[in-house]
Amino acid sequence: MRHLILACGLLALSSAAYAADDINVNGLVQTDFNNLSEDLGAVTSYKQLQGSSSEGIAGFDMSFNAGATQVSHQDAWDHATGDSVSTVPFADVTVSKGLPLGFDIGGEYSFVPGSNIHLYGLEARYAILDGGVAEPAVGLRAAFTHLTGVDDLSFNTKSLDLSISKGFGPVTPYAGVGEVWTDSTPDASTGLKSANFTDTQFFAGVTFNLGVHLALEYAHMAGNTTYSFKLGFGF
Repeated sequence: MRHLILACGLLALSSAAYAADDINVNGLVQTDFNNLSEDLGAVTSYKQLQGSSSEGIAGFDMSFNAGATQVSHQDAWDHATGDSVSTVPFADVTVSKGLPLGFDIGGEYSFVPGSNIHLYGLEARYAILDGGVAEPAVGLRAAFTHLTGVDDLSFNTKSLDLSISKGFGPVTPYAGVGEVWTDSTPDASTGLKSANFTDTQFFAGVTFNLGVHLALEYAHMAGNTTYSFKLGFGF
């Protein structure tokens, strides 16, 4: 319960820090567009929020997640929104399903409150090691997200990461590292050029299986720090 209160407080504070209007790339200079795009990659990349083991063929999880990214290029966000922005909150719904042979698949819908940022994502996971009493779980994950709602912008991220986790009763700490490829293409009418980035992302978290599935996660990418919270239901 303490973790739930902490995460809800974080989201409330982050929302207050982000009094945003819609994101608008028209009128940005190229440097601001590049910086905004790299930060958006950290905001919109698929978050893990679970351990590295497979869910199993009967496994299923539906979760409601919330978080916030402390952006590293505040001036670019100020110019794109007309507001003072230091932290960008987000909320999403995710669904995942276990498959045979250690594979899982999942999907998400996410949005940034107070803005025109909406997001759809897909992930596929494979448990290289499924873990046990004496050994950790090791997982490989590929994910894709696609942003909608922002005029004159086509934006997506692709990610590939490796993680490790070890369960101790209902508590499972995990950590991982991966690459995120961000592709940001403005409409030709803006006069801007595409911005493409490859950034390394580090993340670590802990899950709690207490009848409901709880998770807290920290992630760092390209100078952006993200804190996320999960409340999930499943088996």
